[in-house]
Amino acid sequence: MKLRFYTPSKKNQARNIAHMFYIATRPGVDHGEVEIGNDIDPSTVEGHLKYMNERPGSHGLFSQNHNMPSLKSVYDKLKDHRGIVWRTVLSLKEEDAVRLGFTNKEAWEKALRATMNDAAAKMGIKESNLRWYAAFHQAQGHPHVHVVFWEDVPERTRGKLSQGERKDVRKIFIQQIYAEERLAITTEKSAIRNLIRQSAQRDVMGIIRDIEKSRVEVQALSGREPGIAPFLDPEASEKLLNWLKELSEIMPGHGRAALKYMPSETKDKAREIADWLLRQPGFFQSAIRYGDLAKKIAGHYTQRPEYLDEASQKAYEDIRDRVAQVIIKGAAAINKDKRIADLEKVRFTNHIWRQAWRTIERERSKAEAQSKYASMMAEKEAEIKTKRGQITDAAIDRI
Repeated sequence: MKLRFYTPSKKNQARNIAHMFYIATRPGVDHGEVEIGNDIDPSTVEGHLKYMNERPGSHGLFSQNHNMPSLKSVYDKLKDHRGIVWRTVLSLKEEDAVRLGFTNKEAWEKALRATMNDAAAKMGIKESNLRWYAAFHQAQGHPHVHVVFWEDVPERTRGKLSQGERKDVRKIFIQQIYAEERLAITTEKSAIRNLIRQSAQRDVMGIIRDIEKSRVEVQALSGREPGIAPFLDPEASEKLLNWLKELSEIMPGHGRAALKYMPSETKDKAREIADWLLRQPGFFQSAIRYGDLAKKIAGHYTQRPEYLDEASQKAYEDIRDRVAQVIIKGAAAINKDKRIADLEKVRFTNHIWRQAWRTIERERSKAEAQSKYASMMAEKEAEIKTKRGQITDAAIDRI
């Protein structure tokens, strides 16, 4: 946790306003995902349109209130403020953020709304006198949230936190961020303890292997939560948008927006765009890994090079078509409402980019688990064969 303070002065007021603009609008800021009801699939055309229309702001700020704040009103408050302004950055390693579920704006909104009042109280700031705004940045490797806060009516005259205050504030955030993991670990420890007690006659290592096998089976079916998508630069964003527009013009104006139902020309174009996406930094490494895993899984059944290459090629075609399906949905959304591309083109292409990333990462993590599961099963089968051989040898010795 990094925490700085800025005493009241015209220079610092200008700095605070500039900082607020930066965290609210810089590339990589998370504008949030649309909250879609159970009756609407976020991957459908309706889901795309709802995504575009539900959060009309051009920034990623959020606060203690659930309504999106106006940038102008925030600037005015900072301009008129005559007290200390604090800025903090809460950051996680990407693997920790994925594990803990802190890879999106919504998770950080929930966490900060649950903690900011308590954290401020440790500094002697009353809940009724606290004002704070934050923005989540989806930076690969270190997703983080910027928080700017101050007293509505200035009371505290010391900006620097004592060692005890800093420790208490940090503890509040850590307890909230790691709350679910601590609960899960406690529950799992209890379950393992009970299982070992109930199975005292069994080999403890066998029990642990069974638990690991169950985890792998679940992951093989559903995949892991994807990490932070690679950065979409303006040039790639413009190229993706233009391709989506071109694709929308050759799509049928009716029927389901599904790749398998599209005419050959439309399928070829969607696959061409998907091929381009899979060559982009970040995507490329995952696509290669997905093909390697398919080879590894096939290697448990055959060692013939042509079959292994065929498995890798089929894996690539599978992931390409999954990404092409995301592309088809995006083009269908443009086809339905031409204004989307002009009004919200940056958010729209970012949404398609992230959806494609989530698709490939989820499938890759499932393949990782399936490969691990296949290896575990192969090891178990080898153990059984070894035991059978030992029993046979012992029987021969007795004859």
